[in-house]
Amino acid sequence: MTSTPIDLGDNLILRSATIDDAEQVASLNEYVHGDIEKGELEKPIGAWTRDLFRGYNSEIQPSDWTVVEDTSTGKIVSTMCLMPQIWNIAGIETPVGQIEIVGTHPDYRRRGLIRQQFDLMHQWSDSRGDLISAVLGIPNYYRQFGYEMGLDAEGGSTTSVDLLKQVKPNESDSENFTWRDVTRDYVEDVTEIYESIHDRAFISVKRDRAIVEKELFNTSPDNVFNWKGRLLERGGTPVAYYVYATEDDAKRLRVDQFEISPRVNWFDASRNFLVDLQTVARGYPEPESGALPKIQLNIGSEHPIFNIYSQPLGVLDPPYSWYLRVPDLPKLVMHLKPVFEQRLVGSEFDSWTGELLLSFYRDGMSIKFENGEISSAEFTGAIQRAKASALFPDLTFLQVLFGNRSIEQMKVAYRDAYASSKAMESLIGILFGRRGGAAITQVS
Repeated sequence: MTSTPIDLGDNLILRSATIDDAEQVASLNEYVHGDIEKGELEKPIGAWTRDLFRGYNSEIQPSDWTVVEDTSTGKIVSTMCLMPQIWNIAGIETPVGQIEIVGTHPDYRRRGLIRQQFDLMHQWSDSRGDLISAVLGIPNYYRQFGYEMGLDAEGGSTTSVDLLKQVKPNESDSENFTWRDVTRDYVEDVTEIYESIHDRAFISVKRDRAIVEKELFNTSPDNVFNWKGRLLERGGTPVAYYVYATEDDAKRLRVDQFEISPRVNWFDASRNFLVDLQTVARGYPEPESGALPKIQLNIGSEHPIFNIYSQPLGVLDPPYSWYLRVPDLPKLVMHLKPVFEQRLVGSEFDSWTGELLLSFYRDGMSIKFENGEISSAEFTGAIQRAKASALFPDLTFLQVLFGNRSIEQMKVAYRDAYASSKAMESLIGILFGRRGGAAITQVS
């Protein structure tokens, strides 16, 4: 998107980027996301930036970046970009704006440059019809822009070839299961298998054939998302796949996706996956020492494989979190109303007629039901505590809405989060309770 340049004072202007800004933006991102004190650049982020500017992701144009330019020197000193996504929330496709690669040169920090860019990004996102904004980043920082930690991000475990040696193939596996590298000829198969993620996870990212193909074959070698894929076949039929990348000069092998089709079970697929992973990892010895890489299973702490294996998977890596912003909460509730209405069916509130009044202390929301269907959702302003069905401080309700925490967990974490009665607590648990968690693999 494009915008009229905004004069920020002190010779600084905020504007949309152009293709001519690509190298400056990439170099800035390498610097600010690296180790500034040690002078170490984050080359993979620079490569990702260059790939985005050259158009490997057709959904992102140079004008989807904001830059702050110091006109006295011509240097770009702050930047970020807006990346469109579609999240599948219990079967309902929901437009999301992911804000990424946020950074400011140290000499220009604490001047409100990020806030100015976030304001513009939110305008762009709202004009596109995004119902959610999402960002990964440093702890707490994004709360000042209207975000709350709402979904688990990443997480899994870190293991090694030595630990994975505990997992061995069955004698019949060599006859029934075979692995191959994913080539362009198998993009359709990977895309079809990936679709199964929408059934196992409450929230997941939509990936069509074009997205899968560009992620596996259109990135530059140094890109942080320079994925390679492996495809599992049983009797010649594709039944599972995983994607991986290497980090730190092959000292770490990072698996970012592992999914199966309904034609195979997790037990058989996981065993074969871990056996094949040993073989793949042995192909990446460190140049000098010959040591094999650490293996990071960056597939989410709730991935089914953690219900099957323990010790071979090594040390658990706790998840981080997506920061989420919902500019119009009632609008999102109405967008997702089929999910909530279906959850009432067969419950203690089947065909219920009534009003759920949610207080956020300084604001509030009403959700009205008629015979088990949501008739309206709207902001109410502040609600008296005595009239509220439940209370959640500030933006913490987003944790409940997206299934990151149940109301029981919220009561433990926040003493000022609670329901007015056992019945209302049960209703909130039915409507917004956890259903399979999130599996948000970052779209690049």
